[in-house]
Amino acid sequence: MAGAAGIGKIVNEFYESYPYPCLPLQKLTDVTGKMHANVMEDILATAGLKYGDLKGKTVLDAGCGTGEKSVYFALFGARVKAFDLCNASLEIARKNAGKFNAKVDFEKADVLKYESEEMFDHVFCLGVLHHTENPRAGFERLALLVKPGGTITIGLYSAYGRLLHRFFREKIAREAGKGFEQRLEVARKKVFGREFKSAHEKAFAADKYANPHESHHTIEEVKGWMKGSGFEMTGVHPEVKGNQRLAQLQWLLGRKGFFVVSGRRIK
Repeated sequence: MAGAAGIGKIVNEFYESYPYPCLPLQKLTDVTGKMHANVMEDILATAGLKYGDLKGKTVLDAGCGTGEKSVYFALFGARVKAFDLCNASLEIARKNAGKFNAKVDFEKADVLKYESEEMFDHVFCLGVLHHTENPRAGFERLALLVKPGGTITIGLYSAYGRLLHRFFREKIAREAGKGFEQRLEVARKKVFGREFKSAHEKAFAADKYANPHESHHTIEEVKGWMKGSGFEMTGVHPEVKGNQRLAQLQWLLGRKGFFVVSGRRIK
């Protein structure tokens, strides 16, 4: 494992080789309908939003990857700024936006160093912070960019739901060594047992089994981040009813390794 100072560098090198998520977007409904729409509806719901609420709002997509969510926000009328540190991902993101005439202002930036004079109605950072050396610092930096009454939405790996997968990742790492190419090849043989069928499948496998760094978090932890930055939690997906710790343990049984939390700025 790289030291803290080297985590950002090695993770970026990984994504330059395997831009993510690299969804196969061919038709408009690949963005605004089908499975992607269902995923986005669940994400928006944690912030008390529906796609119609995006029109005319300012949105920041922090760590946008190949831009599918940025394009979604723009197609539903948001004014979108998006950034990522990975050149390969940004190249695909710009092509995706151009394909659907979506107006997105893309730029290259690091989530731990990002600065903007603009403040936003809604900030999204999905599947990004857990690949940095300091997720809370990244959250706190982004929280400063949310307008009063605005929302922030983050997606993180679950300390509970991803537990079994972590053991499997470690097993692959022991067998393959440090190189992410070698880890992906071991995963291809042992998990898939065949060649990858698409760029998306390869990117998915690489991110799941070969990413050089990930951290794991809990609802209670994120609630503390929110409170410390003047936010009130508005929702979680997968939905949590009753005891939060018990619900998160159930994520382990359901293999729900990723969760989304939103909060509204009240201070």
